[in-house]
This record gives sequence, structure tokens and C-alpha cells, in this order.
Amino acid sequence: MKSKPNIAIIDDSRLKRKFLTEILKGHFTVHAFSSSAEALPRLAGIKPQCILLDMERPGEDGLEDIRRIKASPDIAEVPVIFITSFSDGSFEKRALESGAVDFVGNKFSQEIILARVKSHTELYAYRHHLEDRVRKNTQTIFDLQDAIMMALSELVECRDSNTAGHAQRTRDYVERLVRQLISDGSYVDVLTDGYVRDIVRAAPLHDIGKVGVRDAVLNKPGRLSDEEFEEMKRHTIFGAMSINKAMKVVHDSSFLSVLRDISLSHHERWDGSGYPLGLSGERIPLSGRIMAIADVYDALVSKRPYKDPLSHEQAVDIIRQGVGSHFDPLVGAAFLACADDFQEISRRHRG
Repeated sequence: MKSKPNIAIIDDSRLKRKFLTEILKGHFTVHAFSSSAEALPRLAGIKPQCILLDMERPGEDGLEDIRRIKASPDIAEVPVIFITSFSDGSFEKRALESGAVDFVGNKFSQEIILARVKSHTELYAYRHHLEDRVRKNTQTIFDLQDAIMMALSELVECRDSNTAGHAQRTRDYVERLVRQLISDGSYVDVLTDGYVRDIVRAAPLHDIGKVGVRDAVLNKPGRLSDEEFEEMKRHTIFGAMSINKAMKVVHDSSFLSVLRDISLSHHERWDGSGYPLGLSGERIPLSGRIMAIADVYDALVSKRPYKDPLSHEQAVDIIRQGVGSHFDPLVGAAFLACADDFQEISRRHRG
């Protein structure tokens, strides 16, 4: 059997609380309180779908109660209907501006109060149903996009046989590094939930531009010549150009913007000696500065045709020496604080 919606009544009059309860109890589970001091700490646990609030209680400010309800994340969206004997239109206006959705006078009929409460609880329930469907559909889209991102990154790695597993490892490095930056209080104005989601999802595709590099260069079993290295460096440009084209046909391109920045700037250096644009300091997008450490660490501890893998300790020491020249000082400090986790991630994916 479907449970009745919860509603809350806040009224100092015992008789009025009883009267309202009798009107509403056939349709709702009623929680009645004599004061806001008693009610407000308990409302989040009750999860009401409507609040009936008497505006004329001794020692309590009804307008302030509405503002407190609207400032509480757990109950901010709950509709508040205020009950008042005031006939002053300006008071009603202030109450509605404070966040109430409706009001009734003290001389209300049973039919009117029941109809208004039912109307607002049904609207509240319907809105939450729609929001829940949007959340589920949005998560499905994100899951599908993540799957596409990983498939594309694996296609890139199919062309570059020297970097198997690099995309997934760097994704996990980036996620750990971002969590450390937030814990350190660094760049928290940039590292919003949306930005963090985008950078973690974009990380596996940081080398997407390698699809534009010749196989002979991409899979050369040895060190590249100067000319070949110049061609390899162009993968940053190829990636950014292809993503720019995609951005022209997408209305919300926040994710693609982060992906473009990572693709273009993950080989830039803090001191300006990197490529392809020679950017320095905070002119380098934060996503590129974060990706740089993840990319370099994985390259150092991985076997390549031209080198054997370095130990974790050697890789950490090289990155430590590069902080402030190759790497952003704050991102470098975050790496050093969680370097042991990088080692564990590397072991897990090579396991």
C-alpha cells in the first residue's frame, strides 16, 4: 500500500493544530508542532512535502522561519503555505517574496485548505519525479560518454603499441591528483564538481591527436630523429584542431573545451620551454598542468623501445626536481603528497 505524503504543521494553537490535522489526516501523514524551535530541527528527517506555517506565534518571526526553511538544503524546495489573519497586502507580499508559495486566512474553509495542500504536494511530488528522471537520464548519458571515451582511447593505443594501458593509468592518476589538490585547498575555485568530472573523463583522450601521426614515427622501435620528434609534437595540434571542429556543432561544449585544453597543453612547461605554444605559468590551462605530471610519471615508470622503466623512486625524484620549472608548483606539491598512490595505481593496472 502506498504511504501517505508527510506534511508539517507549525502553529502555537493546540485547537488549530487539532482542527487542521482532522482536515488533512485522511490524505496525509500529519506532523504537528507548536513552535518553529521544535519543528525546524526535525523537518529534514520527516521529509515533508508541504509545510503549513502560522505567521502569528508569540516570540517567533514567521518571515524569518520561511527564510530559514529556504536556506536549509534538505527542505529548501518544500512548499510553505502560511496561515495569517493579517489583511495587509504588503505583509502577504513579503511572505511570498521570502519563499512561501501560498497563504490562507485564519477563516479558511476545510475544502480550501485541503485543495491547496493537495495541489502543492502533488506539484512538489511531480517536480521531484521529473528531476529524478532527468538525473537518471543524465547519468546514463555520462556512462555512455565514458564508454565512448575509453573506446576511443583504446583505438588511439592500438595505433601506438608502445603505450598499452597508458590511457587508463593516466585517468586514475589525474583523478587522484585532483582529489589531492582539493584536499590541499589548491585551485578550488576552478576545481568545481563539473570541471573535475570533465577532466577525469577527458584524461584518457589526451593523446587523441596521435591518430594524425604516421605509423613509422608512432611505432619506431628506437629514439626519434629531430625531424621525427617535430612530427610527433604535432599530435597536440592535431588533437586540438579535431576537437575544435566538434565544438562548433555542440551547444554545451564544457567537456570538449577541457578535452581540447588537455590535448593541446599537456606538453607545455611551467617555465615556458614546452610545446606546442611555449606557454608558461598559469597561461597553461590547469587541466594541462595536471595532465603533464600524470603523463610524465607514467612515461618514466613504463618501458619504451628506447629505454627501460625507471623505479617509482627515480620517477618521483625526477618530478620533484622539475617542480617550478617543468611542473606547476602547487600541482607538483600535490603529486609529492600522494605519490605512493601513483605507485599503487601503476601496479594495479600492470598487475
